[in-house]
Amino acid sequence: MREILWAHSCEMADPVEWLGPHELLMTVGLCVPKLAGEQVEFVARLDEAGLAGMVIGDHDVAPKLTGRMLAEADRRQFPILLAGRRTSYAVVARHVAAANTTDQTLQVLALSKLYHLAASADGNATSLVADLAAQLNIGIDVLDQITGLSLLSSAKPEGSLDGIRDVVRSYPLEGRHRAQVVLSEFPGEPLDSFLLVHLLQVLRSAVDRLLDAADRRSEVMARLMHAVLNGTADARALRTFLSPHELSEGFHLVAVSKAVGPHMARASACLQLSVLVGPGRVHDLALVPADELGSFRGAMDDLVTTAGISSVFTDIADARAAAVEAGKVLTSTEEAKGWAAYEGSSVSVLTRSKKEADDIVSRVLGPLAGDDERSSSLRATLFAYLRNDRRWQDTADELQIHRQTLSYRLKRVQELTGLDLRRSSDLSAAWVAFQAWRLTGGS
Repeated sequence: MREILWAHSCEMADPVEWLGPHELLMTVGLCVPKLAGEQVEFVARLDEAGLAGMVIGDHDVAPKLTGRMLAEADRRQFPILLAGRRTSYAVVARHVAAANTTDQTLQVLALSKLYHLAASADGNATSLVADLAAQLNIGIDVLDQITGLSLLSSAKPEGSLDGIRDVVRSYPLEGRHRAQVVLSEFPGEPLDSFLLVHLLQVLRSAVDRLLDAADRRSEVMARLMHAVLNGTADARALRTFLSPHELSEGFHLVAVSKAVGPHMARASACLQLSVLVGPGRVHDLALVPADELGSFRGAMDDLVTTAGISSVFTDIADARAAAVEAGKVLTSTEEAKGWAAYEGSSVSVLTRSKKEADDIVSRVLGPLAGDDERSSSLRATLFAYLRNDRRWQDTADELQIHRQTLSYRLKRVQELTGLDLRRSSDLSAAWVAFQAWRLTGGS
């Protein structure tokens, strides 16, 4: 059973733009597509937008309703009603309006409170959502469709009990920015449809303001990152974004792909993190305080699966070198995924010369740095083991060998190199040698 808040006649190409949740679409058929596949998509859009159903007139202009369309409507339990030629849509609308008048006074009072909260929020979207959730006894979570980030969130509805699942409904917010509202309601106490329409409008305005501000912050960060890399950054502007941290405390540059960078910038701007995110020459970059790197990664983990992290620097003049450093780490890590950094050794040793990289390989791998067949085989085994994050089965599958063969080869690697791959320091050294080998043209 579906609740009907209002009945509205519409012949526009996409009625979803004109009707809201729990509203009944009345049409003579001009807005209904002719092809079966398009009719199925049409029903899906109406249902996902929360419409109560559709009334279509029995007129010559209406296309034939295909079996696929009706089957999709049945699957979704989306009502499609056929109206006779003499059925007046005005009469239908009046009946719907009359059926809702009994609760009209209470609805108007609740609506007045809703807009009073919106007017008194003074631009604070976080407190607004908390107040709306408390007033309506629901849980509210607003998600950015681009990043998946939770922009605004409230507590669960009062009265929710462990072991009793809340009723969860989701609605799109089609404002200037794409977002999704997820409502949690206490079982048996759904939000009134009349209030729902206005709640979505209030949230749409709040989210637009929030994301407009985030986009402006991202634009400023991009310009400032360009200045940082060119050595022309204004110290006061930097402090605005990085406060309360000072460069003398130490910073990293984190490199990510150009495809991921805008999402990282948007999320950082929305969360107002004390970081600077913007495009670099080859990769997108984030300037992150050294003691905030862990929390920054936690905030970005769902967006950024692969990143290269520079060594710590304390002089903004070193930013360009750190960007090259982070980019090289990212390039060497893309196949393995993960956030790559080097513990106990500055990554910059990999950027100075081929001779230094060769020295690292020779010092760590010893006899496995040779070109003979045995050295090549054992070296490839070690590198595959590291590349697969020490997952035995994945490594064996990549090398197309049995796990027992892999165990034997890794034992020989440790015997010949003196490395103990169970120790963090030896494992780190092996990983540095692997990256040095890759960066100097090894395979």
